Amino acid sequence: MDDQSTEKISSTIQKRSNPPRSTISRKKACRKCVKSKLRCDLAKPKCNRCAARGNVCEYPVDQPGRPNISTGECEPRLRVPLQSGGFRDNAFPSTHPSARSQHTADSRTPAQTSVPQRHFNLSSVPGPDLVPMLAADEIRDRWLRPYISASTGQQPKQLNPHTVQYLTCVLKSYLRNFTTSVSPPFVHHSQLTHSPSPVLSYCCANIRTWLGKGAEYEVLILGTIKNEMEKIETQAYLLYAMALHLFPMANSAEDALPSDCDLVIKMQDIAFKSAQAGLLCKAEESNTRPAWESWILASSKRRTLFVMYIFTNVYNSDMGLPNFVAEEIRGVTAPESKVLWEARDRTEWEKQYNQHLSKWPDGMLQISELWKSNETGTAARRERIERWLQSADEFGMMLFSTCAHIHGC
Repeated sequence: MDDQSTEKISSTIQKRSNPPRSTISRKKACRKCVKSKLRCDLAKPKCNRCAARGNVCEYPVDQPGRPNISTGECEPRLRVPLQSGGFRDNAFPSTHPSARSQHTADSRTPAQTSVPQRHFNLSSVPGPDLVPMLAADEIRDRWLRPYISASTGQQPKQLNPHTVQYLTCVLKSYLRNFTTSVSPPFVHHSQLTHSPSPVLSYCCANIRTWLGKGAEYEVLILGTIKNEMEKIETQAYLLYAMALHLFPMANSAEDALPSDCDLVIKMQDIAFKSAQAGLLCKAEESNTRPAWESWILASSKRRTLFVMYIFTNVYNSDMGLPNFVAEEIRGVTAPESKVLWEARDRTEWEKQYNQHLSKWPDGMLQISELWKSNETGTAARRERIERWLQSADEFGMMLFSTCAHIHGC
């Protein structure tokens, strides 16, 4: 090899190992400077050019785990390991005390002000911002109630067949919408967007296949769903259980189906673990504003619990079993307002939650306030219910309609 060839190879190696400064700056520059094709000084939180012009300065987010070119360090990963089909309750970074300082207005990055990209296991250990439910074991044992009611003296509640038909149609609509990537009202939109939960994504695909199945493929699809249900303790389990019961198999291979009773027992065991881990933020308990991520977690768990109870009522009615008032969840907070549940970013949610607190100085509405009691029909009770209805979403309206039909208002 002559000297000229050696010199060319050395030059090529040097160029690859030392890319031009402009290339590195372009990858790290803020979006405004990149769009304007101007050099960015990379100042944080705002570059000097954006600061001088009063522009919003946003830097591209490095891919997790990639080396930081300017420091040589590795950026921390934003995702947490998948655990038993879901993510831990305390997977949100801001729920940890040491991370709360990152959410001040001066230090937020675009990644921190966006929708939380975390998913959770409903039955994981208590998060630092959640209050464990003391009567959680009563949720676990609820499936026994229809069989021992004679010995306990409990009186079943009366469900009109039309009410059961109404609830069945509502639950079916949740499943059909889910197959078109529309979040059911107990799955927060952040779980299906920006960084979709792999468990929910797989569940969506399986349920879409189950609803559109041909008779010759039922057993094959069912085997896939059963295998998945054995591994998970998340909202997906409830979705699978609803799909199997509300959209039964068309052929005669009923023995291939899991026992409905087994489904209900495990579903209520998952609900027990979820309640044991906490359904209420500590801040909610003191009527103050919680962290957004903690609230999403707690609110999703409460909504999932309500849907599980509705589905259990439908299941018991279909099986000819009695239903009972859910005394064990008497103190659980009713679903919050539509604007809170649908808020797309932290800033909007915090603004709306502050307004929400100002409307409820006497404490948030509890689900049991929609049930029959000595206060049903009083001016004070109706004022609280009507105040709640003013901002309730479709899910809240459905709960109110059902409770009003059973208990009156």
